[in-house]
Amino acid sequence: MKKFDVIVVGSGAGLEIASFAAEHNSSVALIEEGPLGGTCLNRGCIPSKMLIHSADVAETIKESAKFGIKSKIESIDFSSIVKRVSEAVDTDSSGIEQAVRKSGNPVLYKVRSKFIGSKQMQAGSEQIEADKVFIVGGTRPSTPPIPGIKDTPYLDSTKALRLEKQPEHLVIIGGGYIAAELAHFFGALGTKITILVRGKRMLDNEDEEIADWFTKEFSKKYEVLFNTEVEAVSYQDSKFTIKLKSDGRKLEADQLLVATGRVSNTDILDVKATGVEIDEKGYIKVNDYLETNIEGIWAFGDIIGILPFRHAANDQVGFAIRNAFTDKVLVDEQNNILGVHIIGPNASILIHEAIVAMKANGKTTAITDSVYIHPALPEWLQRAFFAIE
Repeated sequence: MKKFDVIVVGSGAGLEIASFAAEHNSSVALIEEGPLGGTCLNRGCIPSKMLIHSADVAETIKESAKFGIKSKIESIDFSSIVKRVSEAVDTDSSGIEQAVRKSGNPVLYKVRSKFIGSKQMQAGSEQIEADKVFIVGGTRPSTPPIPGIKDTPYLDSTKALRLEKQPEHLVIIGGGYIAAELAHFFGALGTKITILVRGKRMLDNEDEEIADWFTKEFSKKYEVLFNTEVEAVSYQDSKFTIKLKSDGRKLEADQLLVATGRVSNTDILDVKATGVEIDEKGYIKVNDYLETNIEGIWAFGDIIGILPFRHAANDQVGFAIRNAFTDKVLVDEQNNILGVHIIGPNASILIHEAIVAMKANGKTTAITDSVYIHPALPEWLQRAFFAIE
């Protein structure tokens, strides 16, 4: 069995752990079955926001008369939009993989792997172990137990981001933020949208007042059916038939998107073999230090089921590094901000981040300890502050 100092499972936020450990002379094994960069880069926030930008441009053109500009959309090259985004994402992911392989540390295991002991894994044909293990294995789209659905070529969020032919009519099961984002993308470009929501509002996990406002405004643009559940789904002659429970009504569409949440990848990784405690939904239990119940094993990101967003995982990385590699001694560097220079587009906007920090307490930690939304331009400033600490 090959021995490492550190095993990192997952190349999303986990890549930062792997890089830090390698830079500090630890031997590292990086486990990643899919393309490097994790969910955010390959099938989450990066491609979705790039696609949504095209939808926003289309919306701007449609509404340009409000600003005294008469314009119209001549045509939509849907496949070109998706191809541009996919190629950009694939190039970034490939670049990360090439850099990792060139470095030699971390050692990349790009195969399906699973735990076979407390800190031991079967990585393809090879068995590996380490003193410290970080489980950042993420989640995957869930499939609701609807009769017939598994026998159809339905879309999940991953497949929807790579769809090359624009649907004429897209039915979406689910009313969360993924459903809303993808409805906006396809709908703004001309696809007929029907959204099936089990409850009485969309974005039901958000603040009630905000969810109500969003639901009202979104329902003006697209057909949204509330208190609606699906009884069965079938597919024939390139058409989906979706039968509703409430009144037996049948909807027909050329595409069906299922956006009903995500499930933890702990089952695929066989995390139970480590002895790590898992909750009833399959998420890893951790304490305030992101430690599991097994000494030397940490977990963070979507796989722990707490704030499943990349910016939350980015914040958790710092805690995991300090708690795993600095004996748990939290150090305040006491760095004072003396000044900031920004050259380039949006400089007048970005500079306000530093101004507020200087007025608040004057410390770099006002920036570095904040959770920045990802992807978003202000992250650039935070990374500049990280570089001086």
